[in-house]
Amino acid sequence: MVSRNNQLQPTKKGMSKKKKTVTIVVIVVLAVALIAGIIAAVVLSNWNEYKQYAADRKTVATCNGYEIPYEELYFLTMFYKDALASTYGEDIWDDPATAEQYRTELETLVTENLCENYLVLSACRQLGIKTGGSDIDKYVDKEIKKLRAEFSSEKEYEAWLDEHWMTEHYMRFSIGISYLESALYYTLLDNGLFRYTMDNAADFRDYVENSGDYVRTIHVFIENVEGEDPAANLAEARKISDTLRAIEDPGERRELMGDYIGSAINDDLLTVTGDGYYFTRGEMDEIYEDASFDLAFGEVSQPVVCSGGNFVIMRLYPDTEYIHTNLQELMNSYHGVAVGLYEEQFREDCRVAFNEYGLGIDLVSLK
Repeated sequence: MVSRNNQLQPTKKGMSKKKKTVTIVVIVVLAVALIAGIIAAVVLSNWNEYKQYAADRKTVATCNGYEIPYEELYFLTMFYKDALASTYGEDIWDDPATAEQYRTELETLVTENLCENYLVLSACRQLGIKTGGSDIDKYVDKEIKKLRAEFSSEKEYEAWLDEHWMTEHYMRFSIGISYLESALYYTLLDNGLFRYTMDNAADFRDYVENSGDYVRTIHVFIENVEGEDPAANLAEARKISDTLRAIEDPGERRELMGDYIGSAINDDLLTVTGDGYYFTRGEMDEIYEDASFDLAFGEVSQPVVCSGGNFVIMRLYPDTEYIHTNLQELMNSYHGVAVGLYEEQFREDCRVAFNEYGLGIDLVSLK
């Protein structure tokens, strides 16, 4: 379900549509109006709106036969500019010097994630899953209707979209991608392409408990909230890490970690229960995963800087009772990773190729 309260994600939120000829149409309409001397003032008063509409629909790149529109590039750019500002400082894009400092990181993040929707579409194409039609349209219409119902007016809804760098057109496609990912999951399941299902749940339970491909962690998370100093937050995370790592007794270290998790310092309340996070590779932020798998049981990490804040991670031994109780949830996460791995086989084909218009867009300057 799409909710106004859900954070819009940077990936799988794009739109693939055939290139529109809005620019040509606008030029023709303007020419006719000027020549005939009819409603010229009205046309000119809406010129900025026409220009924005044309830009939003214009293709900036291609990916495995699919066209990437400007609005997708714009969304990803603004999303990652905001994420980087949360990490490095809210004013980094206001100062030309610092903006240039983070240009490469921004461009890399945007370029790497522009292909995500087209991995899904490519996987569906490979498996013969229809990526259009009445079923998808009905699902999208239903979800859009739910979303609109959360707003008191159309103006409020449009303001919300604008606040999140979205358009109605773009939002509809992002919901369609979610539908296709579900279709992809069930197709893989029906074709027996998952190594583990509830039919061999005992084998999966053993895999989670004993495989080096699964890890269990708890952590303290210090978020870089707007108005705070990211450097000060990192220093606080480093202080916590140093304190924990200096404790030799594993039980004492775990107890103090629990105290930190339950304190106001920690901005991730999901860790308060103490059950921890069970995951395999492909579920979490890659930086977080790498740091977690590198830890020995009971070991605490140095501060791990991810988008939005700093983590201090402790790796725990698997909890057999927890695994048994939450096996279905763990299985669902495992299947989600398996779907992602299936999509990954198309990454080489999904290289983003910018056209002349796309190459001419300065991501740092977008607002």
